[in-house]
Amino acid sequence: MPRAIRLMVLLAVGAFGPSAAASVADPAPSSAPAEATITLIHMNDLHANLVPHLDLVRVAGQGQEAATSRVESRGGIARIATLVDRIRRDNPASLLMNVGDTYHGGVEALYTRGNAIVPAVNALGVDVGVPGNWDFAYGAITTRLRYQEKPSLPARFFDWLFFPGEVERPNFPNLAANLEQTMPPLSRGKLLLPASLVLETGGIRVGFIGLTSDIVTRMASPFAWGFEFLEGENAYRTLLDETAARLREQGAHTVVVISELGLHRDKQLADIVQPGIDFFFSAHTHELTLEPLASNSGARIVEAGNDGYLGRMDLVFRDGRLVGHDWHVLDVDASIPEDPEVAALVEEARAPFLRDDIDMDYPAPWVDMPLEHPIDRVVGETDRALHRRDVLHNPFNDMLAEVIRRAAGTQVSMTPGFRFDAIVLPEAAGSTGKVTLEQVYRYLPIAPSLATGEIRGADLRENLEVELTRVFSPNAFEHSGGWLGGFGGLEVDVDLSGPDGERVKSMRLGDTNEPLGDDDIVTVVSCVRPFDDDGVMCSNPNFESIRPLENPSTGRAWTPLEILVEAFATGDTKHAQPIAHVRDIGELGRWPDAPYMQPLHSHSVSAQPAAHENP
Repeated sequence: MPRAIRLMVLLAVGAFGPSAAASVADPAPSSAPAEATITLIHMNDLHANLVPHLDLVRVAGQGQEAATSRVESRGGIARIATLVDRIRRDNPASLLMNVGDTYHGGVEALYTRGNAIVPAVNALGVDVGVPGNWDFAYGAITTRLRYQEKPSLPARFFDWLFFPGEVERPNFPNLAANLEQTMPPLSRGKLLLPASLVLETGGIRVGFIGLTSDIVTRMASPFAWGFEFLEGENAYRTLLDETAARLREQGAHTVVVISELGLHRDKQLADIVQPGIDFFFSAHTHELTLEPLASNSGARIVEAGNDGYLGRMDLVFRDGRLVGHDWHVLDVDASIPEDPEVAALVEEARAPFLRDDIDMDYPAPWVDMPLEHPIDRVVGETDRALHRRDVLHNPFNDMLAEVIRRAAGTQVSMTPGFRFDAIVLPEAAGSTGKVTLEQVYRYLPIAPSLATGEIRGADLRENLEVELTRVFSPNAFEHSGGWLGGFGGLEVDVDLSGPDGERVKSMRLGDTNEPLGDDDIVTVVSCVRPFDDDGVMCSNPNFESIRPLENPSTGRAWTPLEILVEAFATGDTKHAQPIAHVRDIGELGRWPDAPYMQPLHSHSVSAQPAAHENP
């Protein structure tokens, strides 16, 4: 049997509600070899990256030296295929996990609803996966057709009506114990995907519990139509305790959670669940754990960064009992050759996007944003390094915020705090300084429109406090979305080590350096979406006098992507130097000085790496 893997069971446990777990034909504990070592391969946050790209890599300091970062060639799914094959050759008793955010993040994915990414991912031989929050971003209909074993007739009908063409499907099982359906009526209360799965390799039964992201509803309501996500720390603790106990009763020698809740929530959950879960394999937060994190329950927590890395967890068993583990982070870098078969699939997927006569419609009927140029087209140059690798403020968000603020003529601008990006270097850094259309889409693979509005100083402060809580709260279940968005035209002093709701210490307008009072009215430019509530901009409330920011050449509202392409073409990006920043006056360390982009809090145990041996 290929890779010594035997599929023991896969039941659609949604019929039994969210606390149900997979069953096995023989619930009695199975015999196990006297000695066995199996390997779990951890791939997370691919974000539709088909080809190698530049990435920013942390370099730990030695002795008194501070940590730094450097730019390297990373990722590429054909490189990943080679590395996965090497691991399997080294240990045929291996299982490959694909955790979160797979089919969204680049232009090839965006204009095909993720279809262009599916064949290459399927060629990896993934054994089990979990959808990420961005995998819901093509809407609930596409999500059902992609992941559900038997999509409902209404889903198939509406897809035919609005989105001509098939939805490509993964060839491996996906899990989501925390996602119920609310429609159609016959499916109400049932899980969309199985909660758990038992796989056997090398004579060892591995019980997997899958958790998808629960922030989908807050991203955009159409992404979650007909879905209900589990909410709250206590609900997750109960779900995990019950499901892990069932898997143990059914003969699992080890139980692991593959989770798109992120490293911070998984760490918090690992501290409060009952013993019985051995590992949390995290995704969503793009953090890199060079050593497993310890927890009160005994579970270890790891995350393998993004598509520039693979995680390898070797598990050692004696008579079916886990007695040791060894975690390695493997670099997907230029030293890894491309697998030729997967490289051919990547070339095939990208070919339509490199044609000179490209003319593609955006795959949503309410969005008018056609793709009319090959994605390798140079749209302009940059005079600074562009990236999003700073949780508080970063070069790309600062630049975009100033570009849209200048175009709109407002006092303030706000941009979303996404984690995904491209690394673009200026000519002075040894690069060409050229920016391609593909790289712009890497930053903005979405299509909201821009609008202007007004807001009181007190309401703007409150919105900023909410955004800071969503990123820096010690309670990870208050986190939502990505990192902090861009705030152009504002000079804000914050104390990131302060409590929720009390981090903003002062706010001044960047143009005048005047303090912003509670009753002052400021003009703002930001993003809006067709399904937002009244008064909402960039997911924040209490705006008034909202009006579309019109593109004079089309008569439609600008999208952030279109206005940025225009700014590169005219050279305006070089003039869009940020006049203000959000500045931390506290002592909370930031990456790369700190090992994690988003601070990792711990109230009960040290967040230091765990030893390699089980107690």
